[in-house]
Amino acid sequence: MKILLLNGHPDEGSFSDSIAGVYSGAAREAGHSVQAVAIRNLKFDPVFHGGFHGARPVEADILAQQDLIRWCDHLVIVTPNWWWSAPALLMGYIDRVFLPEFAVRYHKRFPYAEPLLRGHSARVIYTQNSPWLAGWLSRKDLFWRWIRGCVLRYCGFYPVRRLALYGADETSEVERAGFLAEVADLGRGAR
Repeated sequence: MKILLLNGHPDEGSFSDSIAGVYSGAAREAGHSVQAVAIRNLKFDPVFHGGFHGARPVEADILAQQDLIRWCDHLVIVTPNWWWSAPALLMGYIDRVFLPEFAVRYHKRFPYAEPLLRGHSARVIYTQNSPWLAGWLSRKDLFWRWIRGCVLRYCGFYPVRRLALYGADETSEVERAGFLAEVADLGRGAR
């Protein structure tokens, strides 16, 4: 299996780095081909100046990311969930990489949007500080609904699954170790 792993945490040495390292290491040991990318190391402007109507040049790192997405069978996104959303760096990556005519084609008639990234599956592995029930009751699991439905499925990824560590700041070392063991199992199975 060809796997593209995106680490959306802006800081080196984060728990997201540990998750990304465990997943990619286990996947490689199982014989999968893995390209691991820490978005913070890419050279691109994450601000979507001009939106879809602005004609601005696309940086080489953005074009390389599009090639990697085309290449992969399975996309893994590792990220924290901040303010019920993704970090700004990951949001900027999505804005700049998942462009029309690469990720989706828009039509003037129904169906309005045609997904262009069919044939790829995805997994989102994320941490959030609030417990799941608090997030669901107050925000209806907003982050997950957004990244699964409004980004990945919208562009054609299917199936899209998740693994989440809720109450991340209050988890013990034993709980984190158990979570990382589950991440390793996912990596070995390219899931």
